[in-house]
Amino acid sequence: MDVYRTEEEQLEALRGWWKENGQSAVLGVVIGLAAVFGWRAWQSHELNRGEAASALYQELAIAVRNSETDKADKTAADLQRRFSDTPYAIFAALIHARLAVDAGDPGAAAGHLRTALAKNRDPVLKREIRLRLARVLESQDMHDEAFALLDGAPGAYEADYGELRGDIEAARGRIEAARAAYENALKQTRASGSATDVLEVKLAVLGPKPPA
Repeated sequence: MDVYRTEEEQLEALRGWWKENGQSAVLGVVIGLAAVFGWRAWQSHELNRGEAASALYQELAIAVRNSETDKADKTAADLQRRFSDTPYAIFAALIHARLAVDAGDPGAAAGHLRTALAKNRDPVLKREIRLRLARVLESQDMHDEAFALLDGAPGAYEADYGELRGDIEAARGRIEAARAAYENALKQTRASGSATDVLEVKLAVLGPKPPA
C-alpha cells in the first residue's frame, strides 16, 4: 500500500508539474528544434550563395582573360551588387578599378578602390588596395590624399610605398624628400633581390646631391 501511495504521489506530482510547466517545456523543445533546423537552413543558404558568387567570379576572370571588356564590366558590377558581403565583391571591385584605369577613367577607378578598401578586413590586402588607390590619386595630381595612404607599409610593400612616396615628393617639387624616399626604396629593393633599374633611373633624374 505504501508503495502504491508513493507511485500515486509521484504520478500526481508529475501531473501537477506538467500542468504548470508542460506548455513551457513543449515550447522550449519547439524553439530548440527551430534553432537547429534554422541553423542548418542558414548554413545551406550561405553555402549556395558562396558557390554562386564563386561561379560568377569565374565568369569574370574568364571575361578579363579573354579581353571581353563589356562583359567583364557588367559581371563585376553584378557580383558587387548581388554578393556585396562576400570577399568576391572586394576582388570584383579591384578588377573593376583596373578596367576603369584601362578605359582612362581614374575617377571611377578610385571609387571602386575606395569601395574595396571600405569592405576589406585583411591587413595584407589592405596594403595592396591602398597602394593602388594612391597610384590612381597620384595620377590625378591629388598628391596630399595619395601621400596620406602611404603611412607605413611593413614587409614586402615597403619598397613600393617608398617609391610612390618619392614620385609624389618629386611631383611636389620636393627633390631632397623624393631622393630620401627613393634611396630607402632602393635599399629595400636590393635587400629583396628585385630589379633596381627603375629606382636608379628615378634617382639619376633628380640629379646629384647638393653639397653638404
